[in-house]
Amino acid sequence: MMNVGRNSLWKGDSIALFVLQPTDVSPNYVSWLNNPVVNCYLESRFSTHTQDSTRKFVESCLVDPTVLFLGIRYLDWRHVGNIKIAVSRHHKLGEVGVLIGEKDVWGKGIASKSISMIMEIAKTELGLRKLTAGCYASNLGSQKAFLKAGFQIECQRKDHFLLNGNPEDMILMASFLR
Repeated sequence: MMNVGRNSLWKGDSIALFVLQPTDVSPNYVSWLNNPVVNCYLESRFSTHTQDSTRKFVESCLVDPTVLFLGIRYLDWRHVGNIKIAVSRHHKLGEVGVLIGEKDVWGKGIASKSISMIMEIAKTELGLRKLTAGCYASNLGSQKAFLKAGFQIECQRKDHFLLNGNPEDMILMASFLR
């Protein structure tokens, strides 16, 4: 795990980020990963997830020194999603991925607030200089969240993914942490 404690907590105005533990893997969390509406832009959609497999994944993130995997809690302290940074220490880079699993909170700015918070953690606590992210071109919600948080589009890879059997472009974004 990164240089943060297992009980680390970062609070914002309406969200909090916390280090995910295997005990945080609830049936509801696993349901996000198996819901075709929620996971339609995730590579994890190609697998069926169980509480056991998801707990093992969370545990693997905890012991990986290049990964910081955080849960996102919303106003009511409910776990509504996750955000992750995969770090390249040699280049002081981080690749960010975010999932808002609870559909009833989509469109409330939770993803962009989480991205902004992870940017600050990456800069001040992890010493990174740049964050990157990628998404499917039709994932407008993800693009909007990253752009709102201060990322910029660097390029577009044509026909990079297959989505429902059809070629789909990949949007690559980045933010320099100054």
